[in-house]
Amino acid sequence: MKNINRTAKALAIALSLCILASCSSQPASTQTSSQNANQQSSSAAAEKIAQLFPKGAKLELKHASKFGIEYLDGGMKLITDSQDRQILLLQQGQQAPEELEDLIAINIPLDNVVFTSTPQVSFLRAFDDDSLFDSIVGIRASADSWDFDAMKNRMLEGKVVDIGSNTTSSQSFDYETLYALKPSIIFTNYGISDETMALMSMLDEASIPYIFENQAGEGDYKAVLEWVKFYAAFYNLEAEAIAFYDAALGRIESIAASVAEIPDEQKVKVGWGIVTMGKVYIENGGSSSAKLVRDCGGKYIFDDIGSDVQGVTELTIEEFYQRMQQADCFINRSLPAYGPDIDSIIEQFGYLADIESMQEGNMLQITNGYWDSYHNIDGKYIEMAEFLYPGRLGITTIDNFVHFFLTPQTAN
Repeated sequence: MKNINRTAKALAIALSLCILASCSSQPASTQTSSQNANQQSSSAAAEKIAQLFPKGAKLELKHASKFGIEYLDGGMKLITDSQDRQILLLQQGQQAPEELEDLIAINIPLDNVVFTSTPQVSFLRAFDDDSLFDSIVGIRASADSWDFDAMKNRMLEGKVVDIGSNTTSSQSFDYETLYALKPSIIFTNYGISDETMALMSMLDEASIPYIFENQAGEGDYKAVLEWVKFYAAFYNLEAEAIAFYDAALGRIESIAASVAEIPDEQKVKVGWGIVTMGKVYIENGGSSSAKLVRDCGGKYIFDDIGSDVQGVTELTIEEFYQRMQQADCFINRSLPAYGPDIDSIIEQFGYLADIESMQEGNMLQITNGYWDSYHNIDGKYIEMAEFLYPGRLGITTIDNFVHFFLTPQTAN
């Protein structure tokens, strides 16, 4: 950690010098008609927010609990992030009130922003406005990891750069690239290693604003989806987000109602996990994935493991084998690049070939676009319900799935 901190300090000093130099050498400029139009648009959006959310109003949350938004004068907003840190969002031309001058203040709508996960970015897809992605300069992802053109093309063109790497077992950040971007704000998130905490420590030392989000710690996917309102607030799109969320939540609740009367003994028994590098991890009974299965009428066979917590638990292969003997199907949380077919699992543990779900091909797998389509969580519910009870909803068929696919015995 000492070496990391020394690197952070050096980079922070370099960044400060770079900022000072750029500020002293900037020529005077005049506003273009495009800039004037953008300012007028932002002003209109701010007025709309002020009307919808007068001073003292708080954004209503139906399921999410890891963030909060309170509204002040003139569309100004007070954000509470997942660490209970408060950040002030200022509309164009606003100044922080004297009593809030000590808070981090960010100008909105956002520009020059860095995200650290693909699910964060995916919430912007809810608004069907590609120009929102122009506000992004960095993301911890590669161009080929996206399943939609708005981000893929911007990365291929160099408009958005990769600020690190993410694998099934580690995360890392390219600090030099990160500092060189001079972001207005960085959205950090709950990670799978200490690297996120180290990142936030460095950002503190360099006085770079950041927001910590922990949508992964929410109670279920219905709460995770409500984070669309959180990201909307940074672009003055709360009204659109509320309408979007209410419609999606209605679809999820309709699915749950349609399978609620299935007798327990007739429910499809489901396992969800990953077999990788000679190890087995299953989704905990308290995870969003397990709750999705139950909401879609399935009976989760790992209910008693981690029944009140998110995340995964490592099982011995023997226990996994025993448990899976009860299952009608298995959901593989591995991306296709790491486990493209049933054979790739059986190659690691040959006797898993005896499991009925493997023999009959009753295995669903997440697609490459699973993590960058969090705006479409209701679509995940629709597909899961269709897989468990084909034809019951009459909404889609497995051939049209976009979040999951039926795992082949042998990949092409």
